[in-house]
Amino acid sequence: MKNRTLHNAFPIVAAAIGNRFGVKVRVGGDKAETDGQTIWLPGYGGDDPDYQDVAWGLLAHEAAHIRYSDFTLSYGSSVLRRRLCNAIEDIRIEHELAKDFPGTRLTIRTVIENMIAKGDFVASRIDDHPANILYSFVLKSLRARVLGQTALRPLVEQTEIALKATFPIGAVTRLKGLLSEVPDDLQSESDCLQLTDRILAMIEQEFAQQRQRNQARPSADEENMPESDDTDQDGETADLDGSNSSDSEDDVDPDERLPNDTDDESSSEFGGNDASNPENPDEEPTTSSDSAPSNPQDEDEENTEITDPMGVLQTLLSAGDGDIEQDLFESLKSALSLAAENESELLMPSGHEPPMDERAGAVLLRKVQGESGKIRAALQGIVQSQTLSRTQHACRGSRLDSKRLHRLPLGETKLFQRKQSKVAPNTAIHLLLDKSESMGYQVADSQGQPMGSRMPIALEATLALALAFEGIPGVSPGVTAFPGHQDDSVFRLLEHGQRVNARTGAFSLAATGSTPMTEAIWFGAASLLRCREPRKVLLVMTDGQPNDTLSTLELLQRCRDSGIETVGVGLGLDVSHLFQIAITINDLSELRAQLFGLSKAVLLAA
Repeated sequence: MKNRTLHNAFPIVAAAIGNRFGVKVRVGGDKAETDGQTIWLPGYGGDDPDYQDVAWGLLAHEAAHIRYSDFTLSYGSSVLRRRLCNAIEDIRIEHELAKDFPGTRLTIRTVIENMIAKGDFVASRIDDHPANILYSFVLKSLRARVLGQTALRPLVEQTEIALKATFPIGAVTRLKGLLSEVPDDLQSESDCLQLTDRILAMIEQEFAQQRQRNQARPSADEENMPESDDTDQDGETADLDGSNSSDSEDDVDPDERLPNDTDDESSSEFGGNDASNPENPDEEPTTSSDSAPSNPQDEDEENTEITDPMGVLQTLLSAGDGDIEQDLFESLKSALSLAAENESELLMPSGHEPPMDERAGAVLLRKVQGESGKIRAALQGIVQSQTLSRTQHACRGSRLDSKRLHRLPLGETKLFQRKQSKVAPNTAIHLLLDKSESMGYQVADSQGQPMGSRMPIALEATLALALAFEGIPGVSPGVTAFPGHQDDSVFRLLEHGQRVNARTGAFSLAATGSTPMTEAIWFGAASLLRCREPRKVLLVMTDGQPNDTLSTLELLQRCRDSGIETVGVGLGLDVSHLFQIAITINDLSELRAQLFGLSKAVLLAA
């Protein structure tokens, strides 16, 4: 980890963006994924702006899924159906997200433009799989039109050429009409799936109509023959598959082909085998403009006649995931994971709601209220005396200080008293409470008498301090316990701005887990950076060594570089090697008084 500030730190910015979108964000590890509730981003400590652009684009897109998508929807076994629906749903949710967060349009558009510039987002070609051509056109045309990603327009034009060369002209025209319903007519992912089904049904219908037109039209060779007899009729029947070989009437029994004419449109027999008959070596390519039908509604010469419509349809409907280009944001996840492979930085955990015991919390509150009130009164009294007693001297004023007159012959000109206006505390204090397993061990006082475990007393002291700080104008307390359910999570006991009385049930924790101090500091620092108070203090109460001492030291230095003061309270342990400001409490009976003295010094420090 480089010696940088935290203001633009990747995990903190990611968490802040997640909070803004109303979704949970986890930063760490080497994978980017979403489970419908939480977004995981790989741990990254570098400064590459391209990496962060991709991360913010992915974060916005996945947040839109969590906010608007239906993760219980079933697509059936059809890969094409699933991928088309996902493409349409992507456009719908990003459009919805931009209504509440307009900046996400630019965020995601930047990602698209970077991918195009790098060649990672390309147009489809005529020789691509039909399913990929269809998917590519739907995705790119909607992104360009609905989301304003105009850099995609050249790719849309190129993909449309491939679309017209592969699909009947009627299908292309009707597809554009159906896509015009996006986004206004889509209110849910189910609506997207219904639109997908209409698109697929329309395409099957158009291919069937193309097949019927091919059957009804005699081949070009037959039209040019000098005579017409029964043999010609047989030849016409033999060429229903699009073959134009003049010898086919002598080699193929037309009755062998007739059963295929009545098969279901999605039958596997329409797999293109007839069109590849080796007896027809002179078959004209499907891209020949000579075979294009006259269409009064569309004179686009790029569209060609499909000589084997049912073969193309079967290929289309049987597409697998490997036949369609990778999902845009799945490729972004892979890119983020690869870029983060060499990062060993331990990053921010997720904040969980702790188990609540309202009865135990009420008992604890009654127990500490008296002491908390005394602490608050003492702190307020000190603040008030500091405010009222301090004065300053000036060259001008209305109140002369007679005690300084003797300095006049020495050139002293500041002889007038002026009351100093000391700004009241304007501080955010975040307390990190270690609740590792060792906090539950039985301990004794200095005389060897058993005193129980550290955990209950630490909870009492923490709650008393939170109550005292809350009662002082200009002070915003927050409390987090670590670890949470696991070492990569924490418990949010009190968030800045919450009332302590409403959260007392959270101060009833059991001691479990190890000491993931680095992760807890990330979380506490992020909480402080979101506070408006100009002065920020992080106070860590622990009885053990952190799981990773080096990363803890590096992160504490990074906090100080960011203007966050760090204070350590070692419970039976000297933590001065971690914290520049630290105290050690060897006897638990000293805990409350020591914390009071420390908090007074922190609160009133210049």
